[in-house]
Amino acid sequence: MHISSGLEYSGPVGRIRGTYELPVGYVDVLATIFLCVCYADSSLLGIVSGERYVWFAVDIAALLTVLARLSRFHDCLIANPWLTAWPVLAMVSALWSLTPAVSFYHGLQLLMTIVAGYVFQLYFGRSRLLRILFCALVAAQILSVLSELVLHRSAMDGGNAWFGIYTHKNVLGSMMALSALCAACLFMDGWKRPITGASFIGSLVILYLSHSTTAQVATFVGLSPLIVFAIWQRGTLFTGFVIGLTIALGSVALVYVVVHSDAISQQFLSDVGKDRTLSGRTLLWQFAADQFWREPWFGIGYKAYWESSSTPFSYLQFVIGQKLWFFHNNFYDVAVAFGAVGLIFFGLGLAACFKRACVSALNGRSYSDALPLSFCFYLAVSINLENALFQNHSFSQFLLAALIPVTVKQIRSGVDRSLDYNYPSST
Repeated sequence: MHISSGLEYSGPVGRIRGTYELPVGYVDVLATIFLCVCYADSSLLGIVSGERYVWFAVDIAALLTVLARLSRFHDCLIANPWLTAWPVLAMVSALWSLTPAVSFYHGLQLLMTIVAGYVFQLYFGRSRLLRILFCALVAAQILSVLSELVLHRSAMDGGNAWFGIYTHKNVLGSMMALSALCAACLFMDGWKRPITGASFIGSLVILYLSHSTTAQVATFVGLSPLIVFAIWQRGTLFTGFVIGLTIALGSVALVYVVVHSDAISQQFLSDVGKDRTLSGRTLLWQFAADQFWREPWFGIGYKAYWESSSTPFSYLQFVIGQKLWFFHNNFYDVAVAFGAVGLIFFGLGLAACFKRACVSALNGRSYSDALPLSFCFYLAVSINLENALFQNHSFSQFLLAALIPVTVKQIRSGVDRSLDYNYPSST
């Protein structure tokens, strides 16, 4: 069996009987606009909760596309059952949830978020989607800089952290982290290097100005697979030398960290401007742990903790001093909502996606093939300090379904190359 990105089916190659497909350029522009504004602060335009309308339009478009391509969408469901099982579990949790209607409704939205990701991959293919995503994030960079220069949005926050066109510094940081990953892949593949190189530098500058520590750490962790991939491309002899040198230096570093762990942790937290509670996260996690042990097997239902009057939600917000709607840790959120059963489903889904990403990187010929693995490394940080996954209308959840290979087919060698665009060299 060969794991492919769906390029053998992707794009409006021809008309499907009974349906009408928009011209390629028009669809690309619409996709770029969606990826740029789906998390933007619509209040800048005087619109309340504008992102809901954007996601609703995408959900409808995805549903219509699925109805037109049922066989191809069925391939996605069969090939990646554990990822698809997440929204199913969320909807089924309505049977025992403290807030059944909320759990089912948000579970349905989670399903449509993943379905939209599948549709984007089947329609565009990963390489074409990467370039669309890159253009969207470049637009987000430009608009964010303009919003700060014109509206001075950073002045609204006491710490002078940039928000850009988004509602929070962490959202801007996560978008710039993804922008850096996309730009790095395209730059190393030789695609329009003056533009991708400038975008990479711009992403890092805005990332720094956002003061989002989580996004900064996630960016450099996410870039590490691309460095390994670059070494791998140099040949086995050079790779073996680098691996040996890394193991030797890593062993020395590990011994040093073990001996001086306490001093290192204090210095690191001081350098990134955090305290030992990680800005209150450890206290937040204690609330989550207490709730988990009350219902350890099946939890209290998807999103029920934040909507039910039977939970200490109001007291938590009072103690933390913030209006929170998640535990800043995906594992705790899943554990509270679904108990141990949910953690098993969550872990299996992550493992399946990571396996596909590794296969894509090892069998790939370009740095773009390593992007899914790079994205997985980025998520390894995000899911431990934010709520990137298992979240309805989450950008990271959408990208997980869109970037990770989800279609399994027996295809001839070279099909992907014949149907996808080649990167023109720009040196």
